[in-house]
Amino acid sequence: MLVLIWLSFFVLYLLRGNRYGQGIIQIETCGTGYWIISSAQIPLAIFFTIWMLHIRRRSRVITSETNRQVNGDEPAHCRSPVFPLMALLAGILGGIFGIGGGMLISPLLLQMGIEPEVTAATCSFMVLFSSSMSATQYLFLGMEDINGPLAFAAICFVASLAGLTLVQRAILRHGRASLIVFSVGTVMALSTVFMTGFGAVDVWRDYTSGKSMGFKKPC
Repeated sequence: MLVLIWLSFFVLYLLRGNRYGQGIIQIETCGTGYWIISSAQIPLAIFFTIWMLHIRRRSRVITSETNRQVNGDEPAHCRSPVFPLMALLAGILGGIFGIGGGMLISPLLLQMGIEPEVTAATCSFMVLFSSSMSATQYLFLGMEDINGPLAFAAICFVASLAGLTLVQRAILRHGRASLIVFSVGTVMALSTVFMTGFGAVDVWRDYTSGKSMGFKKPC
Protein backbone atom coordinates (compact mmCIF):
# COMPACT_ATOMS: atom_id res chain seq x y z
CA MET A 1 0.00 0.00 0.00
CA LEU A 2 2.76 2.45 0.94
CA VAL A 3 4.65 1.70 -2.27
CA LEU A 4 1.48 2.31 -4.28
CA ILE A 5 0.96 5.66 -2.54
CA TRP A 6 4.58 6.64 -3.20
CA LEU A 7 4.33 5.70 -6.88
CA SER A 8 1.03 7.59 -7.28
CA PHE A 9 2.50 10.84 -6.01
CA PHE A 10 5.66 10.20 -8.02
CA VAL A 11 3.56 10.03 -11.20
CA LEU A 12 1.99 13.38 -10.32
CA TYR A 13 5.44 14.94 -9.99
CA LEU A 14 6.42 13.41 -13.33
CA LEU A 15 3.37 14.97 -14.95
CA ARG A 16 3.96 18.37 -13.35
CA GLY A 17 7.66 18.47 -14.19
CA ASN A 18 10.25 20.81 -12.75
CA ARG A 19 10.19 24.58 -12.31
CA TYR A 20 11.14 25.03 -15.96
CA GLY A 21 8.09 23.09 -17.17
CA GLN A 22 10.16 20.09 -18.23
CA GLY A 23 8.31 16.83 -17.66
CA ILE A 24 6.76 13.93 -19.51
CA ILE A 25 4.14 16.41 -20.71
CA GLN A 26 4.74 20.05 -21.57
CA ILE A 27 2.78 22.36 -19.28
CA GLU A 28 3.29 25.99 -18.41
CA THR A 29 4.86 26.56 -15.01
CA CYS A 30 2.24 27.98 -12.63
CA GLY A 31 -0.34 27.68 -15.40
CA THR A 32 -3.76 26.08 -15.19
CA GLY A 33 -2.52 22.54 -15.83
CA TYR A 34 0.28 23.01 -13.30
CA TRP A 35 -2.11 23.92 -10.50
CA ILE A 36 -4.63 21.22 -11.47
CA ILE A 37 -1.95 18.53 -11.20
CA SER A 38 -0.61 20.02 -7.96
CA SER A 39 -4.10 20.19 -6.44
CA ALA A 40 -4.75 16.57 -7.43
CA GLN A 41 -2.56 15.53 -4.49
CA ILE A 42 -5.36 16.45 -2.06
CA PRO A 43 -8.13 14.19 -3.46
CA LEU A 44 -5.54 11.46 -4.05
CA ALA A 45 -4.52 11.53 -0.38
CA ILE A 46 -8.18 11.50 0.68
CA PHE A 47 -8.85 8.53 -1.61
CA PHE A 48 -6.01 6.48 -0.14
CA THR A 49 -7.10 7.37 3.39
CA ILE A 50 -10.66 6.20 2.75
CA TRP A 51 -9.39 3.07 1.03
CA MET A 52 -7.12 2.14 3.94
CA LEU A 53 -9.93 2.77 6.43
CA HIS A 54 -12.19 0.51 4.36
CA ILE A 55 -9.56 -2.25 4.29
CA ARG A 56 -9.04 -1.93 8.04
CA ARG A 57 -12.79 -2.07 8.69
CA ARG A 58 -13.15 -5.26 6.63
CA SER A 59 -10.19 -6.86 8.37
CA ARG A 60 -11.52 -5.87 11.78
CA VAL A 61 -14.94 -7.36 11.03
CA ILE A 62 -13.38 -10.66 9.99
CA THR A 63 -11.09 -10.96 13.01
CA SER A 64 -13.09 -9.13 15.68
CA GLU A 65 -14.73 -12.25 17.06
CA THR A 66 -11.44 -14.12 17.33
CA ASN A 67 -9.67 -11.18 18.97
CA ARG A 68 -12.52 -10.74 21.44
CA GLN A 69 -12.31 -14.38 22.46
CA VAL A 70 -8.53 -14.40 22.82
CA ASN A 71 -7.58 -10.89 23.91
CA GLY A 72 -10.83 -9.33 25.05
CA ASP A 73 -12.14 -6.05 23.67
CA GLU A 74 -10.03 -4.11 21.20
CA PRO A 75 -7.98 -1.28 22.78
CA ALA A 76 -9.63 2.13 22.62
CA HIS A 77 -6.77 3.69 20.66
CA CYS A 78 -7.21 1.09 17.88
CA ARG A 79 -10.78 2.31 17.30
CA SER A 80 -9.92 5.99 17.41
CA PRO A 81 -10.40 7.99 14.16
CA VAL A 82 -7.81 10.50 15.35
CA PHE A 83 -4.88 8.86 13.55
CA PRO A 84 -5.67 10.31 10.09
CA LEU A 85 -6.09 13.72 11.73
CA MET A 86 -2.74 13.31 13.46
CA ALA A 87 -1.06 12.44 10.17
CA LEU A 88 -2.72 15.43 8.48
CA LEU A 89 -1.58 17.80 11.22
CA ALA A 90 1.96 16.41 11.16
CA GLY A 91 2.12 16.81 7.38
CA ILE A 92 0.85 20.40 7.46
CA LEU A 93 3.19 21.49 10.24
CA GLY A 94 6.10 19.62 8.68
CA GLY A 95 5.52 21.34 5.34
CA ILE A 96 5.15 24.80 6.88
CA PHE A 97 8.10 24.66 9.25
CA GLY A 98 10.31 22.28 7.28
CA ILE A 99 10.64 19.64 10.00
CA GLY A 100 10.26 15.89 9.88
CA GLY A 101 6.82 14.41 10.36
CA GLY A 102 8.25 11.63 12.51
CA MET A 103 9.39 14.13 15.13
CA LEU A 104 5.86 15.51 15.32
CA ILE A 105 3.86 12.30 15.33
CA SER A 106 6.09 10.27 17.68
CA PRO A 107 4.92 11.96 20.91
CA LEU A 108 1.32 11.88 19.66
CA LEU A 109 1.45 8.12 19.12
CA LEU A 110 3.02 7.61 22.53
CA GLN A 111 0.32 9.76 24.09
CA MET A 112 -2.32 7.58 22.42
CA GLY A 113 -0.90 4.53 24.18
CA ILE A 114 0.95 2.95 21.26
CA GLU A 115 3.91 0.79 22.31
CA PRO A 116 7.29 2.54 21.94
CA GLU A 117 8.62 -0.14 19.60
CA VAL A 118 5.59 0.22 17.31
CA THR A 119 5.88 4.01 17.44
CA ALA A 120 9.55 3.92 16.46
CA ALA A 121 8.91 1.53 13.56
CA THR A 122 5.93 3.55 12.30
CA CYS A 123 7.84 6.82 12.38
CA SER A 124 10.84 5.25 10.64
CA PHE A 125 8.63 4.19 7.72
CA MET A 126 7.03 7.63 7.64
CA VAL A 127 10.41 9.34 7.49
CA LEU A 128 11.63 6.97 4.77
CA PHE A 129 8.69 7.58 2.46
CA SER A 130 8.25 11.30 3.16
CA SER A 131 11.96 12.11 2.86
CA SER A 132 12.39 10.14 -0.35
CA MET A 133 9.35 11.87 -1.82
CA SER A 134 10.64 15.29 -0.75
CA ALA A 135 14.03 14.54 -2.29
CA THR A 136 12.35 13.48 -5.52
CA GLN A 137 10.28 16.66 -5.56
CA TYR A 138 13.36 18.84 -5.09
CA LEU A 139 15.08 17.03 -7.96
CA PHE A 140 12.14 17.71 -10.25
CA LEU A 141 12.03 21.33 -9.18
CA GLY A 142 15.51 21.81 -10.56
CA MET A 143 18.01 21.11 -7.79
CA GLU A 144 21.42 21.47 -9.40
CA ASP A 145 23.96 20.38 -6.78
CA ILE A 146 22.96 16.93 -5.55
CA ASN A 147 26.34 15.85 -4.15
CA GLY A 148 25.70 17.53 -0.80
CA PRO A 149 22.23 16.02 -0.30
CA LEU A 150 23.49 12.57 -1.31
CA ALA A 151 26.30 12.82 1.25
CA PHE A 152 23.85 13.87 3.96
CA ALA A 153 21.50 11.03 3.00
CA ALA A 154 24.31 8.47 3.30
CA ILE A 155 25.41 9.86 6.68
CA CYS A 156 21.84 9.89 8.02
CA PHE A 157 21.25 6.33 6.79
CA VAL A 158 24.35 5.01 8.53
CA ALA A 159 23.57 6.98 11.69
CA SER A 160 20.01 5.61 11.71
CA LEU A 161 21.24 2.04 11.44
CA ALA A 162 23.78 2.61 14.20
CA GLY A 163 21.19 4.19 16.49
CA LEU A 164 18.68 1.41 15.80
CA THR A 165 21.24 -1.27 16.57
CA LEU A 166 22.31 0.39 19.82
CA VAL A 167 18.75 0.91 21.04
CA GLN A 168 17.75 -2.67 20.19
CA ARG A 169 20.71 -4.06 22.10
CA ALA A 170 20.00 -1.80 25.06
CA ILE A 171 16.35 -2.88 25.17
CA LEU A 172 17.27 -6.56 24.94
CA ARG A 173 19.86 -6.15 27.67
CA HIS A 174 17.86 -4.07 30.13
CA GLY A 175 14.32 -4.97 29.06
CA ARG A 176 13.16 -1.36 29.16
CA ALA A 177 11.35 0.03 26.12
CA SER A 178 11.25 3.38 27.93
CA LEU A 179 14.65 4.06 26.36
CA ILE A 180 12.78 4.86 23.15
CA VAL A 181 10.56 7.33 24.97
CA PHE A 182 13.61 8.97 26.55
CA SER A 183 15.30 9.19 23.13
CA VAL A 184 12.22 10.80 21.57
CA GLY A 185 12.02 13.33 24.41
CA THR A 186 15.71 14.16 24.07
CA VAL A 187 15.44 14.71 20.32
CA MET A 188 12.34 16.88 20.77
CA ALA A 189 14.07 19.03 23.40
CA LEU A 190 17.27 19.47 21.38
CA SER A 191 15.32 20.19 18.20
CA THR A 192 13.27 22.86 19.96
CA VAL A 193 16.39 24.58 21.27
CA PHE A 194 18.33 24.46 18.01
CA MET A 195 15.40 25.42 15.78
CA THR A 196 14.54 28.36 18.02
CA GLY A 197 18.16 29.50 18.16
CA PHE A 198 18.88 29.25 14.44
CA GLY A 199 15.49 30.76 13.59
CA ALA A 200 16.14 33.75 15.85
CA VAL A 201 19.56 34.27 14.23
CA ASP A 202 18.05 34.16 10.73
CA VAL A 203 15.29 36.62 11.69
CA TRP A 204 17.85 39.02 13.17
CA ARG A 205 20.02 38.84 10.05
CA ASP A 206 17.05 39.52 7.79
CA TYR A 207 15.92 42.38 10.02
CA THR A 208 19.32 44.06 10.17
CA SER A 209 19.89 43.66 6.41
CA GLY A 210 16.40 44.97 5.54
CA LYS A 211 15.25 41.80 3.80
CA SER A 212 11.58 40.94 3.54
CA MET A 213 10.53 38.37 6.16
CA GLY A 214 7.08 37.73 4.67
CA PHE A 215 5.88 34.87 2.50
CA LYS A 216 7.26 34.64 -1.02
CA LYS A 217 5.17 34.20 -4.12
CA PRO A 218 4.61 30.54 -5.05
CA CYS A 219 5.77 31.16 -8.61
